[in-house]
Amino acid sequence: MSNADQVEYWNGPAGQKWVDQSDRLDAMLAPFADTVLARAGLKPDEFVMDIGCGAGALTLRAAAETGAGQGALGVDVSAPLIALARARAVASGAPARFELADASTYTASPAADIVISRFGVMFFDDPAAAFANIRQSVRQGGRMAFVCWQGLAVNDWALAPLQAAMPFLKEAPPPADPTAPGPFAFQDKDRVARILSDAGWANVAIDPVETAIVLPGDDALSTAGFMMQLGPLSRLLEAQGIDEAQVRDALIQLLQQHKAPDGRVTMKSACWRVTADNA
Repeated sequence: MSNADQVEYWNGPAGQKWVDQSDRLDAMLAPFADTVLARAGLKPDEFVMDIGCGAGALTLRAAAETGAGQGALGVDVSAPLIALARARAVASGAPARFELADASTYTASPAADIVISRFGVMFFDDPAAAFANIRQSVRQGGRMAFVCWQGLAVNDWALAPLQAAMPFLKEAPPPADPTAPGPFAFQDKDRVARILSDAGWANVAIDPVETAIVLPGDDALSTAGFMMQLGPLSRLLEAQGIDEAQVRDALIQLLQQHKAPDGRVTMKSACWRVTADNA
């Protein structure tokens, strides 16, 4: 998707689905927010900018950590998600504000001490230009910390539902471009390092993070329902008009293999933890 396509996508039904499921999604992704904040090392009164902030979960946590100085700024292209983030900020009283903007062209004022992101930076059609622009929003000597997904093959939470659907496809999906804007665009850490270096960032460090994540739902049935509404499987179902009942049954059987003792579905995930400096 181009940047324009991303804006259209996140302001359509997909954005509203994320609003509707925001609490469940934020709970699922909370371990990765922990990872970002642990590496960010936020200090009192620092000004934080969160890229692709969604409904604002990471932004609000950052604001709580830095205190009531300049607080935190969340930026996202999705109007429905920004509206929810603003409502959450009012309800929590956190020193956070949110801008409906594209980080590839937006510039923060004043400049941030640090830019952070939880899976919000993989969607630019010109990532080097986008990260060069993001660097303009960071003060000299400032820094950046984010997480991005590794490849589909090492993320069972995304791969498994596609595997369940494969026998029912009307036609094989075209091979995916591994560098195309999307959740797995930054799977190649060497490419990520080149992008950031080309954008003027220094001291780039990229480390693997592998963890099991608890998916939304109390059991395999409810988790299957969630997967069919959001993520790669939902887009595939919509594109091919597949019999959803057959796919749901196959997916439930597959998810049963990943049940934890409490009945909830737990699956492997892998991401990159990335840091860099605006030296």
